[in-house]
Amino acid sequence: MIPRALRRGAFIAYALVIVTLTHWPRLQVEGPLPRLDLWAHFVAFSLWMILFAAAAFFGDTLSRRNLMRATPIACVYVVLDELTQGIPGLGRVVDPLDILANLGGIAIGVGALVLARRTVLRFILGTPSRPKH
Repeated sequence: MIPRALRRGAFIAYALVIVTLTHWPRLQVEGPLPRLDLWAHFVAFSLWMILFAAAAFFGDTLSRRNLMRATPIACVYVVLDELTQGIPGLGRVVDPLDILANLGGIAIGVGALVLARRTVLRFILGTPSRPKH
């Protein structure tokens, strides 16, 4: 098991990278796909959510308490992150599609964590046997 302090450090480092990238003046993400930035938001915030939960600020990583508290905080954060890009001088725009991509990333991260939780619980508790007919 990775120590909690190391997991928290990893989350904080990643969060600092993300906030820097999302607020970097006039940053443009271009590539072979249209609106590649939406995919970048989606992936970045999926990982953000997983690392946030792994930091275990509200209980064990996969505990219901941790996930139930981390999820709304993550949702508020991603909206604030996008809204603060409208600060004059940054040359950025507030894009509702970016907010949706951020929230979609959070949803995928939470889904992965819930799946991991169910898998771990099933492993620990054992798979219930089916009744024989």
